[in-house]
Amino acid sequence: MDNTIPWRLLLALAVLPLLAAAVDLPQLNIWSGQDHKLDFQAQESWLLLAEHDRRLDGQVGPGQVIVRLPSLVAGSTEKAKLIVDGQPVARIVIWSPKILAGLEADLADARRTVADALTNLGLLQSKRTKAADHAVSVVAGPTQARPEGLSLLFAERHDLPVTIKSRWSDIAFGRSTQPGRLGVIYDDKEQIIYDRGNLTYVVLSEKNLASHKAKSRLIILTPDFDFQDIDNIVLLKSLIKEYQP
Repeated sequence: MDNTIPWRLLLALAVLPLLAAAVDLPQLNIWSGQDHKLDFQAQESWLLLAEHDRRLDGQVGPGQVIVRLPSLVAGSTEKAKLIVDGQPVARIVIWSPKILAGLEADLADARRTVADALTNLGLLQSKRTKAADHAVSVVAGPTQARPEGLSLLFAERHDLPVTIKSRWSDIAFGRSTQPGRLGVIYDDKEQIIYDRGNLTYVVLSEKNLASHKAKSRLIILTPDFDFQDIDNIVLLKSLIKEYQP
């Protein structure tokens, strides 16, 4: 009788306690289909494990962690744990190059470079017939913001500063992992979005007086918005997804 313990069982016994201890680990987003250099140095080995202990990548020997994965199907994701020298160090979310597949927006008024970048990421041109019917629109200037739904402006430097009109009752803002260039100035007379801050985006909302809910929103994104930065695009996906019909 062979008393040898199967190697898969040994791997599971070794890894399960590590995965259980990884609940509070930082989460990192990465693209599939390209090399990713992560800020981890292995002394002995590293391993990228998907669910059910499926090995996605790894290396025996010292060196920087460089993940190489084939492209995922459009719109899909994969979750994994990164283990370096036997210790879990990060939760990894792997995204398809077509991360925006399945989402749609009106790109008719978008700048061509912006429309091409979004299309390459999988975003579809909405097939709705009227501009007012589009839940999400990409515009080329703040005055093109739609009366309803979400308008996205990927600002260029010459678009700024922008004086915030009185129709916008609420102002919010945020940052991605990479700081942007936007800032907001408040004074007694006006509010201005300018080009020397560290915000990634500014959200202007117009509320429906009857329901007190947002009737329309204009999100202005930083002039240096990088369409290759995965964290930027994950943020963008969440903004667009909220307004899908």
